[in-house]
Amino acid sequence: MIDLDGDGADGLEEPRLDETRSGDPGDEAERNFRYQHQYGVVLLVAVRRGAFPYVNLYCEHHEDLLCERPDGLFDGWQIKTSTPENGPWTLRDAALVKSIGRFVDLCATYPSQIGVLYFVSNSDFDVVGDDIQDQKRRGRCPPLMLAHLRACPSLADIAPPFLAAFDELGATLGADRQRLFDVLRRVELVKGPSRAEFDATLAHEHLGGLGDCNALTPAQLSELRDDLVARVHRAASLHVTAPGRHTRSLLAEDDEDPVITAKRIVCADVVFAPPTIALKAFAYQGQSRLTPGGPRRAGVLEQKLEAGGLGEAVSYMTAKEMAAEYALLEDQARNPVAAEKQLKQIEEAVHGECVEAYYAAANDSETFGPAMLTDVTGRLRRLEGDRRSLTGGQPYEVLVGVAAMLTRECRVWWSKRFDVQEPRP
Repeated sequence: MIDLDGDGADGLEEPRLDETRSGDPGDEAERNFRYQHQYGVVLLVAVRRGAFPYVNLYCEHHEDLLCERPDGLFDGWQIKTSTPENGPWTLRDAALVKSIGRFVDLCATYPSQIGVLYFVSNSDFDVVGDDIQDQKRRGRCPPLMLAHLRACPSLADIAPPFLAAFDELGATLGADRQRLFDVLRRVELVKGPSRAEFDATLAHEHLGGLGDCNALTPAQLSELRDDLVARVHRAASLHVTAPGRHTRSLLAEDDEDPVITAKRIVCADVVFAPPTIALKAFAYQGQSRLTPGGPRRAGVLEQKLEAGGLGEAVSYMTAKEMAAEYALLEDQARNPVAAEKQLKQIEEAVHGECVEAYYAAANDSETFGPAMLTDVTGRLRRLEGDRRSLTGGQPYEVLVGVAAMLTRECRVWWSKRFDVQEPRP
């Protein structure tokens, strides 16, 4: 025993508190939570690479990670860690069964809003080859079960040995068989990095593989990784600092809940640069050629959009043009000198994106406008998030409006060039 009285009676030396391990499970739980937050960064990097088209990432909102797609659907991600001693995942593992149950509940509550459902783990999933004769094990093998269900045209086509495992899973969850069938056909299994290697993998493979980060040192990549993980951690918590939480009515239905807003990471807003590196300022020279509030060339915008196959977008672009002019005029009223310099930056930045999109979309067809518009909107959303210092923090809508203004001034085309017919004065 340890001599608590300090008289040395027991003859044992007290261990040093700062050198012994306490066995407190808190650090293990913290490591598992960090894994989840690290995987959130993996998804943000994947969005940046173009592997996923996600617009927003919600942390600890219905799922570990809920990702909003441009089509309005949401993909759910469950992130679960396990120790190697537990062996590969099977359909009898409580954590996997519980995750499937959460997927079923999510789809039951929001039947028309859910897309793909992902289960991610650092541990392997059971692999059952053709030489394995244990049919129960085969039926409970997650990859084989999901592949079989996707090949089944209907619930009635589920065959042994998967039928028994499917019914066992349904009984455990108390789930409707048809709903469980529909949900499992949407589930994807993903093998993530090991917990021990995740920090290095995230910093030097995922982040290091981005063009934005190829000039960063290993120390800077690690700093960026930790900054992004901390951002996901904050979004996953209930840490809300928006003042609106103290003024928003509890009965309001049309105001956005500040708690939900705090859980949302706008993918376009994520800057892949460590906080200690100051972004270099870039400035276009000269004066802007745009005159917000000035006379408009009547009919030009309409003709050019029609020629590009974008006739239905005329009202959309006109509204954005008017809103952009109003916003830019407000800036001029506050500070004319600064606004003039900033307008030059916005004008040239938007014009550059439109020109690049034009040459990327141009082909033998006369109406390549729809493809170009899709490219331009994506470019301007990225410009809004990644180059805020260049555009003065102007929102996406203003940038689209500036594209419309440039179209009216015949600096942006949505089709092959033609002679614009302007009304006589």
